[in-house]
Amino acid sequence: MAFLVSITEDEALRLDVINDAEFKSIPFINTNEHDSIDNENGSTPRAFLFLDADENLQIATPELFCKKLKCQSLDKIKVISIFGNTGDGKSHTMNQVFFDGEPVFRTSPEQSSCTIGVYAAMQREQGVLCLDTEGLLGTTAKSNKRMRMLLKILAISDIVVYRTRSERLHSDMYEFLGTASKAFCLHFTQALQAMGNGSTLGPAVIIFHETHYTKPLESTVEESAEDKLRNNFALLNYETNAFSSLRYVGIQTDANKSTNFKKISDALHLEIENTAVRSPRQPAVVFKAMKLLNQKFAGEIIEKAINPFPEQYFTCGAHCESCSRRCQRSMGHVSDGEPHFNTQPCNYQHQFGNKLYLCKACYNNGKEIVVSVRAQAQTDTAWSGLAKYVWKGDVIECPYCGEIYRARQYWYGNKSPEASVVHVQVVHVWKGGNAVLRANAHSAQMVLDSVNSISEAFTNISAPWAKALSGMLADKVAPSYWRPNQEIIMCHACRRSFEKSGMPKHHCRGCGEGFCHTCSQHRVPVPGRGWLQPVRVCNDCYQQLQRKSDATPGSRPTNDEGDILVRKYGETIYNTISSVAAVAIDYPKAMIKDSARPAYWVPDAESPNCFICKSVFGRAEELELAKNSSERGKPKGSSKTDARGSSSNGGSGPRVGAAGAGADGPGDCRRHHCRRCGQAVCSNCSKRRMPVLERGWQTDVRVCDACACVPSGSQHSGNNISSAISDALNEDEAMPPNGLCENRRESNRSSIRSTSSSSDCRNCNASDDVKAKSE
Repeated sequence: MAFLVSITEDEALRLDVINDAEFKSIPFINTNEHDSIDNENGSTPRAFLFLDADENLQIATPELFCKKLKCQSLDKIKVISIFGNTGDGKSHTMNQVFFDGEPVFRTSPEQSSCTIGVYAAMQREQGVLCLDTEGLLGTTAKSNKRMRMLLKILAISDIVVYRTRSERLHSDMYEFLGTASKAFCLHFTQALQAMGNGSTLGPAVIIFHETHYTKPLESTVEESAEDKLRNNFALLNYETNAFSSLRYVGIQTDANKSTNFKKISDALHLEIENTAVRSPRQPAVVFKAMKLLNQKFAGEIIEKAINPFPEQYFTCGAHCESCSRRCQRSMGHVSDGEPHFNTQPCNYQHQFGNKLYLCKACYNNGKEIVVSVRAQAQTDTAWSGLAKYVWKGDVIECPYCGEIYRARQYWYGNKSPEASVVHVQVVHVWKGGNAVLRANAHSAQMVLDSVNSISEAFTNISAPWAKALSGMLADKVAPSYWRPNQEIIMCHACRRSFEKSGMPKHHCRGCGEGFCHTCSQHRVPVPGRGWLQPVRVCNDCYQQLQRKSDATPGSRPTNDEGDILVRKYGETIYNTISSVAAVAIDYPKAMIKDSARPAYWVPDAESPNCFICKSVFGRAEELELAKNSSERGKPKGSSKTDARGSSSNGGSGPRVGAAGAGADGPGDCRRHHCRRCGQAVCSNCSKRRMPVLERGWQTDVRVCDACACVPSGSQHSGNNISSAISDALNEDEAMPPNGLCENRRESNRSSIRSTSSSSDCRNCNASDDVKAKSE
């Protein structure tokens, strides 16, 4: 039930103010003539507007400034300014501390701020110029301009009071004071010293903290309240180097009582009397300093609204490696099949090669057709593509326009593709992506791979027939005392099969029998057979010729001197052709391979053996010589070596001749590179063929057995894959040295390959690999 209460007319015109305990200590003042210097009787000064919200000085000259302050030009004053959030009682604090509660600075019970800009008032007894500033966190469309204005006021002040009424200190206080310190050191100090005024140290700062229900900061023997504040500044990465001193004044006020300003008043009086760092100045000096800063640091500021929505909480964390811009798609978009994306343009960097070529003719017609620089056209075969690449250089093909560019189309005057046939578009470089860009870098290696594959296939098919034909031709020009090639099945000395070992046959010029390279390394003249220059002989003939140089080794006679002339001429021609071929073919081929090799491949000089099985790379003869030299270097009584060259006591060193009969030919162990991890591997450890999209290989290419078991969608880089394989293989080093080490080592390697069952690698068959190695 409502009751009607009669009130007088005066009571109806009185402001309706709720005397809440939270605001009991602030008596609100409402006056329409607050900007006047004196009140009606002229005894109490009133604050005047010093700077408006647009940073405009409201006083034109130092003389008018002194007149407003009602002081002489030779008087010395100190400047005290107060800062804080809106509604924390800054104006009321200045009235209570310096003017005995007189309403010099305006206060208001309304929600809108009563202090817009900066107001000034003079306390003549203490010689203090009081500046009341606009509150932080107030609603305004010019927050950046307000911040700059407050920082300039802080720079000309001698003493700064930061007023806060909160149960705990907020981060906005640390942010404002930290920003003010940085601005003073970087900008204001130099500007003030240029006019011959201003200290290298900024103002003294007093933090006036009032609480109701929580205790303020307290000083202890170990740590003062000021030390706690400095630790909090450092925790937030802010510095206070610009301030001459930092002091904390904390009080706890009961909710039913008014604020006691005695502690802050005493602290301010001590700072006013302290002239060790900053001395009082003339009003004209203060005015000129403010005018200088206002003129120097003026101009428009772009007021960009802060987006409260935390984009980084939900967007993808990938950054472009070229421009460092962040992906704009939501998290988890890669698993949904969506690539990284950013609408902002990217910056080109040569190390990334992050530019796409678009066919200019198609682009002018409204179609964006991506083209790339390749070593051969799509329609060229391996051999014709290689020939055109050597003669005409790189090619650019458009699926609609056909061949649009050749690097060496004409003898001279060839233009770059950017200036003639393509439109360049710079794209972002995302980690693990941009397979098109990576494929362009491997185009020359792709041509070599295709040529090598055809050459190997042709060699494998024609090898038996070519071997038989060469043996027949060699027998036609061989001396009569030489044993025919078709009768030589194994080495005459060590009895090793040539077909199984893959080593070539050699004839001893003394006895004419067939030997391997290891058993016929000596070179001496054989005058009894007509060889006057040093030629190849077996070990037995060498010993015999050393005892008697004109002896005729062997049991088969020589017909006449013409019997060996054909062979001599044949060897001369063959050696000449071999030397020319080595210079004209092998060296250019090696140079082409080095220039076309991708950067992530391990150099040949750093990979003498297979990364997985540790087999030494080389031809059959080289491996046999290395094996024999290692056996001769062992002390007597050491353990015997098996056919693979690995010691039966479980030694972990590199194995010689471990390739066996593989794709490289019997006994040979050639070096191949995995297209995924870039490591050097042998043929037996790289039988798999699959696309490697993360490296830019779109078609089936050679990969090692370990990489073949890694899913193609993996985001791991080649270095991480290589390190993971290396860690798995290095576990073999910790095995006990017993006779089962080799078997365990084989089982470890098979376990690496057998991981395909958990990775859906259909083509991996570890048991077949182990069986092939054991053969």
